[in-house]
Formats: sequence, C-alpha cells, structure tokens
Amino acid sequence: MKSKSQKKEELKALASKLPKSELTIFTSFARIGEKGLSVSQMTELKRTLRAAHSEYLVTKKTLIDRALEGKADVYGMQGSLGLVLGTEDPYGIAKKVYDFARKNPALQFFGALFDGNFIGKEQFIEMAKMPSREALIGRLLGMMKYPLTGLAIVMSELAKKKETAN
Repeated sequence: MKSKSQKKEELKALASKLPKSELTIFTSFARIGEKGLSVSQMTELKRTLRAAHSEYLVTKKTLIDRALEGKADVYGMQGSLGLVLGTEDPYGIAKKVYDFARKNPALQFFGALFDGNFIGKEQFIEMAKMPSREALIGRLLGMMKYPLTGLAIVMSELAKKKETAN
C-alpha cells in the first residue's frame, strides 16, 4: 500500500501529464469475475503505445478523479481503470488501442477525453475506426486527380476520333 506522500507525488505527476495529453482513453483491463490482461499482454500494450508517443497508466480512481477535476465520472466505470495518455496523433493512438482491444477482449473502453470534452464509448470507437491520416490524404488526392484524368481521357478520345474522321 502506498503512503500518503507517494500518493501526493503520483497525483502531482498525473495532474502534470493530463493537460499535455491530446487524447486520454479510459479503459478497463480487469473486471470483477473476469480474466483480465496478462502481464505479457500488458507489456505488449505498453510497447505499442510507447512507439506511438503515448503511455498506459494504472492508478487509483480517487487520484484520477482529483487530477481530472470532475471532467469524467471515474467512479461509474467498473473494474480496474487504466488510462492511455496520447500526446501526438490522437486518431492514430485511438486506432492502435482499438486494434489491440480487438485482439485482446479483456481490454474494454469507457470513453475518452478529446479536445477537453468527454466522449462516450461509441464515439471513441467511431473515432478509432476512421482511416489514418495518410489514407485520407490519399483519397483526397485521388478525388482531386480524378476530374483531370477524366478530362485527359475525353480529350484523347476526341483527338483519336478527329484523326480517324480525316
């Protein structure tokens, strides 16, 4: 059990990390009566998140509630609570955590803090299912290129038709 001074230090560290986080995901890695994530699965999750410039924290709900200052109902979330703190590319981090949870059903979502607002589980999953930034840029370029390609094909066909008519 942690001493009061250790809890104060942990609260201070959490309170300093939360404002820097662009996306804070609330997860449950173990629920009462169910098998939770194993140590190897937890290690894999932390490695995956570290590669995405984010981290996974497990701490007491009381400390999380104090650090969040009432932005989310932490006590309404059942089971052991873990936080994913992402500082870069919130959509990419959401996608990585969602993909991990699909392979490991013990990891469940409650929602997330995004742009200072709490979004529910359904909205978070919708966010995680969105295509990556690179895929969206590729689609945009394809959509911009399509009219020009179509025009070039039509002009080419008209030129061929004119040549055969002469």
